[in-house]
Amino acid sequence: MKPIKDLKLTINTSTESLIKFDPDIKKYEVTVPTDCFGALLRLDYEPEFYISIRSDRDAGRFGYADLDPNMGDYIAGTEIPYYEYYGGYIIRLEKREAFFEYDLDATVTIDVGSTEHGTDRYEIHIHRDSGKKLRALFKEESFYDGEFDITMPYYLYVPTNYDRRKKYPLVIGLHGTGEVMEPICAVLMKTQMGTAFAEASEAGTNECIVLIPKCNVRYDEDDNWTTLNQFIRQRTDSPFWPMPQLKVAWKLVEQLMKDYRIDDKRLYLTGISSGAFGAYVMAMEHPDTFAALVPVAGAANPERIGALKQLPMWIFHASDDPVIVPSYTLDPTLACLDKAGIKYRLTRYPEKQIFWQSAHFCWEVVYKDKELMEWLFSQRLGGLKKIRRKIGIHSGDKKEGQAINDEINEIASQAIEAAEFKAL
Repeated sequence: MKPIKDLKLTINTSTESLIKFDPDIKKYEVTVPTDCFGALLRLDYEPEFYISIRSDRDAGRFGYADLDPNMGDYIAGTEIPYYEYYGGYIIRLEKREAFFEYDLDATVTIDVGSTEHGTDRYEIHIHRDSGKKLRALFKEESFYDGEFDITMPYYLYVPTNYDRRKKYPLVIGLHGTGEVMEPICAVLMKTQMGTAFAEASEAGTNECIVLIPKCNVRYDEDDNWTTLNQFIRQRTDSPFWPMPQLKVAWKLVEQLMKDYRIDDKRLYLTGISSGAFGAYVMAMEHPDTFAALVPVAGAANPERIGALKQLPMWIFHASDDPVIVPSYTLDPTLACLDKAGIKYRLTRYPEKQIFWQSAHFCWEVVYKDKELMEWLFSQRLGGLKKIRRKIGIHSGDKKEGQAINDEINEIASQAIEAAEFKAL
């Protein structure tokens, strides 16, 4: 009798197992993406056998000593807890910056046996590339703005074969709250918001320039692209006011358009989490400027939704996002877009498809979507929008900012209670 009948190891949203299981094969080698922080292990085994699953690496959420069993924490050599919600075991991979200096390797052992049959041991060796080669394509720079007295660090990717006789699309990526207090290198280490574009560009597909600005704390701990964090702490009446850092990021874009051969008809804007809030606001602040917008796990100001008219959008969100709860953020945004007759594309990942670090982190999948990339680089300003820009007529509402109305304010208040916003 074979104690294990089937074994699957998957990563976020993937239905394909990284392992082709054969009960006679005891050791497996798998490779996961650079921004992968966990793999889901599911087993089908005979009920009379016991199962023990361990890893040779710690998996405290951030490597601290205090472990939370409810979060599936474990230390090297101890039992990995079973996640009832996902129906499996989450093999955790380190996310601290120090662990991206080198490739990461983890070995998972699965002991299955009984007093009658003894014990069989299976091993899964997981390899994660550090991503250093892709990060090396980016140059770290800084931009100083005297109006707000802000020095903004940023990463810039320019194609190795950059040719001043050509014009290049510009991709602008706004990170989330989790990276505000971290070094700028964390943005490229923990997301592929920038490196996915650079990798394709270097391979000759969708050549582009990529800008990743860093929102540093300048005024107080709630600094962000927008007043989202201030709103959460009830210090302002709207999460959608642009903060100085967002305005400086736009000035940086304008400066780069002077310094490089950038195609002003092909400016692409994306953002994750609070960066998606910022991306919506930047698009609203500068209507008829961007050729496409890709907000990931964010929300838009319903009072200014008209500024998004004619702007191609592809919106991404996970149905069970516990941080930016869809019913309080995504759904009101979509309702306002629908009411205004604004067209958009939507990918709403089903429940349990994004499992680690939580369903909030759906951007680990977004920037690997080949269809998204093809769609994005096919967008360009033109037609009526081009004429509007030339003669100085803007589409939609270009008001500086507005507090949200009572109904949306109540929805947002409920969202604060329902979500763990500190995990943004």
